[in-house]
Amino acid sequence: MYSLRLINNGYADHAGSRSDFVVIGHPQYNLGKVGADMGYKEGWDTTGTPCLPRRSLPGDRMRRMGTGKYLESLRSAEHKPSYKERVLAKSQSDTKVGAIRSLYSTAFSPGDPQGSLDTFVDQLQASDRLPACIPHRTTSGYANHIRSQPVMKHYTSIQEDLVDLRMRLRLAPEATKAHLQADDAWRYYALHLKQANKNEGQLRRTKMNATATVKKAMSGA
Repeated sequence: MYSLRLINNGYADHAGSRSDFVVIGHPQYNLGKVGADMGYKEGWDTTGTPCLPRRSLPGDRMRRMGTGKYLESLRSAEHKPSYKERVLAKSQSDTKVGAIRSLYSTAFSPGDPQGSLDTFVDQLQASDRLPACIPHRTTSGYANHIRSQPVMKHYTSIQEDLVDLRMRLRLAPEATKAHLQADDAWRYYALHLKQANKNEGQLRRTKMNATATVKKAMSGA
């Protein structure tokens, strides 16, 4: 209210009504900030305006449940699932977790671990060129996002590891297989190799469809 003293007295043109008197006669307006900090004289109602407290999750829960039920839920002695049990229950219902689990389970053939390792080695040496593990993202220019750089570095390192594994399998196949089978590291690379083959096939189909569309449009023109 005292900030009104810094401007012209715009209320003088409309004096006479009760609301204008409340503004002009207010101690903050007449005495300023320093004088108003000393307190108001008798006759001024300093009671605060009734309002609800600030919104918060615990406050909303308490108002929704009621104080009695909220306190009862806090002191309830019934068994509640642990953090691990809640995470496992959530993973069973989460569609993303299920998709990743199914992709991991099909990344290698079931059965004997040695046979699965041999299948991964055969797939790794099947062609002269490895599929690109790097996702299709813009890595330079205006459209490049700074958060994509760590992701690109991660998949670039995986690509380099697969190339290094191919070279080591040619030079020392038995030692490389023993190293991969010791801690099941081949399962990690098998998952990324399967995903890379899937992405490459999808990109190939997209290019074929786009080429057919462009040829059709050019022939029609």
